[in-house]
Amino acid sequence: MASQAAAGPGGRPIGPQGKRDRAMEDLFNTFAKTEDGESTILKIPAPFDFTLRDTSQKVVRLKNNSLVAEASNHNPEKLSVVPNQFVTDKQYPIILGVQEGKLCLSCNPSAQPMLQLEEKEIMALVEDKEQAARFTFHNTPTGSTHRFESAANPGWFLCTSQKNSEPLSVTNQPGAAQITEFYFQRLQT
Repeated sequence: MASQAAAGPGGRPIGPQGKRDRAMEDLFNTFAKTEDGESTILKIPAPFDFTLRDTSQKVVRLKNNSLVAEASNHNPEKLSVVPNQFVTDKQYPIILGVQEGKLCLSCNPSAQPMLQLEEKEIMALVEDKEQAARFTFHNTPTGSTHRFESAANPGWFLCTSQKNSEPLSVTNQPGAAQITEFYFQRLQT
């Protein structure tokens, strides 16, 4: 079994362990500078934009204020992505938003967590330690795919249904009935 990468300042992986992801490294390097082992978020004009599709090739789209996975490669939702500077225990802690970062994906801590979109400004969450945890997902590259684990609910992963046009949710049984592996591609501006 592969070991998890140790995390350095700003949640960036250190050492030779774990998978590296160039787009995530660019994101963390753009948002943070490290001096004397301390990470500081820099002010930048906008989050990075990504698309998300599961390994069954369903693209993630916004429909009726919910993120759904649809069997089509056309018009995937543009996801706004920023790092969470306050979480450093795992690889690539990120915050995901839609509609130019005005709606952000969250997962409240509970015995049966639920995924939802909240009206929060993604750039405000970058600096809000109290609010940021429930909006944070640990992005772990697994070769050409990624897994997204809820920071507020360890062991719960972003997932899609095997069925078409179903909402995204979270599961604590990765690899079972739901799909927990995603292609996460940065859009070039």
